[in-house]
Amino acid sequence: MMYLPTLLALCSLATAHMDLMYPPPLKSKFNPFAKAAGNIDSDMTSPLPASGGNNPCKGYQSLLGTPEGASVATFSPGGKYNLTIEGGAFHEGGSCQASLSYDKAKTFTVIQSWVGECPTSSGGTWDFTVPDDAPEGMDVLLQWTWYNRVGNREQYTNCASVTIGGGGGARKRAAEGDEGIITKRAGTKFSDRPAPFVANIGNGCGTVPGMDVIFPDPGPDVVTAGSKLAAPTGTCQAPAAGGGGSGSGSGGSGSGSGSSPSAAPTATTGSGTGSGSGSGSGSAPSSSAAPTPTSAAAPTVTNIDSGSGSSSGPSSASLPGGVFVTAPGDSGSGSGSDPAPSGSASSASAPAPTTFATATTRPAATGGSGSGTTPVPAPAGTGGTGSGTGTGTGSAGTQSGACTDEGAWNCIAGGASFQRCASGAWSAPMAMAAGTSCKPGLSDTLWRRSSRVRRGGGW
Repeated sequence: MMYLPTLLALCSLATAHMDLMYPPPLKSKFNPFAKAAGNIDSDMTSPLPASGGNNPCKGYQSLLGTPEGASVATFSPGGKYNLTIEGGAFHEGGSCQASLSYDKAKTFTVIQSWVGECPTSSGGTWDFTVPDDAPEGMDVLLQWTWYNRVGNREQYTNCASVTIGGGGGARKRAAEGDEGIITKRAGTKFSDRPAPFVANIGNGCGTVPGMDVIFPDPGPDVVTAGSKLAAPTGTCQAPAAGGGGSGSGSGGSGSGSGSSPSAAPTATTGSGTGSGSGSGSGSAPSSSAAPTPTSAAAPTVTNIDSGSGSSSGPSSASLPGGVFVTAPGDSGSGSGSDPAPSGSASSASAPAPTTFATATTRPAATGGSGSGTTPVPAPAGTGGTGSGTGTGTGSAGTQSGACTDEGAWNCIAGGASFQRCASGAWSAPMAMAAGTSCKPGLSDTLWRRSSRVRRGGGW
């Protein structure tokens, strides 16, 4: 019996590890929404299983969108905040990371790394700064991950539901001389930050016992402490950039009817005579190829032509990736065919458009013949051939399969949803936060607009 207190203490240390206290994670005893629902994880401090079967977030990301998954904190882009860790067995420290997910834990982006001496025996408070260009949104997951120094080779993780927003107002207050909680920092774009390090869960990557792991890619914001540091073991690759986004397109317009080959995107020309008016629309197919970075060509663009008469000549355009531009019209008339993936066009009258488009490397589009305007470009569809005068517009649409413009955002559904090119593949469409919208099209920044209504001289 004299050994009972010692045995109880050892059992306590073996079971009561460390967990995130603030912001309170999903199903945590510190989370008021979990307590209200009576759905508390009594084993919150335990590591992930060796198989990693419930990674990330122990599977609790499924609570997003429910009362239990409501946001517990709001962080402004550029704002300085901290995490609070608590527990009983800190395993002599280790290394930790904080990361954000905007797509319900499909992808994460590292915002802070602590290499060595994390956590302390008391858990501790750990400062971080939300990147100034972090997208705003609701149902965002803030993930804390920890790799312990001593004991079994394990990974610990907790995830909290947070809101990223209010950055504009906070920056304005800081500029006007209020408390400077906002720091404008130049450097790595949010879309170029790495995904979190993953080890000790059956993925072939491990950490050295008795040492604090050195993350292969900790990101631009990293604090290093202590002297017991070691690189990971096994097959550990530097993580690709995190994040998520999307894109889609509707075809261009023309007069008359016709078709074009779906082969290589080289320009062709067409001609026509006559007069008429109309607008058209079509749809551009999305790729279903496997999400390998090199298996898909860059997105194509839509040519919008109008006019009548005769003569022909090709037109082409190349746009910088992730930038919204307006394309001036080319002089021409008649109509031609676009050698792009299959689409269709029909005619009706419409005003001359200003087309917003984004691109990486864009194939040449088909010019018309005669006189008229040809704003280019937008995602691909098939132009018509025949006679008449008319204009039409192309709009970005859903992308799928592989992508090469890593970190690019694609705003779709009239600004209500978005996708992201992450790890060489387009993510599934994700809804914008309630009351917000994005600017349709591809870009390296997810443009956000508030849909709030101004009342009584204020918002």
